[in-house]
Amino acid sequence: MKRYILLAVLFFLFCKSSTVVKEHGIFAPSRHNYTLGQDGVCSIDFDENTTLWTFGDTIIGKWKNNSGPEKSLKEDAIAEGMISNSIAWSDKINPGNFRDIKLEFLTENGKVTQFIKNNPEENPLHHRLWALDGVRVKDRVYVYFLHVFIPDYSKFLEFKILSVGIAFWKIPDGWKKGDEIHFERLDNLFTENPPAFGASAIRHNGYVYLAGHFKKGVSFPVAFARVKEDFITDRSSYEFLDSNGNWVANLQDAGEFFGDVSGECSISYNSYLQSFIILYSQIFTGQIMMARFKDFGEIPFAKSLSVYKPLWNKEAQIWPYSGKEIFSYDKKVFAIYIDPLLYQPILVEIELKD
Repeated sequence: MKRYILLAVLFFLFCKSSTVVKEHGIFAPSRHNYTLGQDGVCSIDFDENTTLWTFGDTIIGKWKNNSGPEKSLKEDAIAEGMISNSIAWSDKINPGNFRDIKLEFLTENGKVTQFIKNNPEENPLHHRLWALDGVRVKDRVYVYFLHVFIPDYSKFLEFKILSVGIAFWKIPDGWKKGDEIHFERLDNLFTENPPAFGASAIRHNGYVYLAGHFKKGVSFPVAFARVKEDFITDRSSYEFLDSNGNWVANLQDAGEFFGDVSGECSISYNSYLQSFIILYSQIFTGQIMMARFKDFGEIPFAKSLSVYKPLWNKEAQIWPYSGKEIFSYDKKVFAIYIDPLLYQPILVEIELKD
């Protein structure tokens, strides 16, 4: 126990005094050639030259000023619809291009389209397929998604998660950016209002590790799962982290961690720091919170501390949310959070010290 107390104290000093944050404005303004606003931003390492990008709700339409959002999405745009997921590709994001990375989106008939499709019996107005994070394993890309039911849009933020599903794309030989992308949808990996497993997904030492946020009473915790990467579509192969930091087979025994997570979060392994990092937005404040640990067994003792407090317009109905890492380089973590008034991901650069 003394060891974990010492780790917590050291991490407090690490976060409090050694973090430098720069905000770089709206992430990837090139998106505005295709979309008006998006959330649920996730990056997927495709190969040494390419990054894939998945998004949740994606608003399409026209700009009033032809220059993108300035005051609010409502004032600056004419919306024509909101699809529940979209996918794009770019050159591999790096410290040299992250400010103006150029994204190109999958389209149909000139408009951005869903890459995870609704079945014919699902009314897309009420049955939303929110794309989450994903990984590439060999010649396939896997993306987790939430099948969400929204019965009444007049009731703010009320919805039910019917299932966490997974979709995959078998990459054709010789595929290059701009070629066809076709995902096959596999439903019902987790059911009965589960944690949103796949909100973040990483490969590490032969496993895929997942974070999944959820609401429980007045708490907004995260649960963790893992699966050997060759069995990613096999529900029976998943394990869950319990409250003592052990991996167990029963989802009902999964632990609940942190408790103040607003929307999606991220989990990553930072090779430079030789540590896992969890990044998220705090519920009710929008502050970007960070926790760092060497091994999943330390999570029950890990403390999250604020590294950045975004400014946000009080006219928005909600605080900034879904803070998450999109890539890292050495000591620098590049992350986004969602500005609810602009409905845009905002890019921040977080520099850490050992």
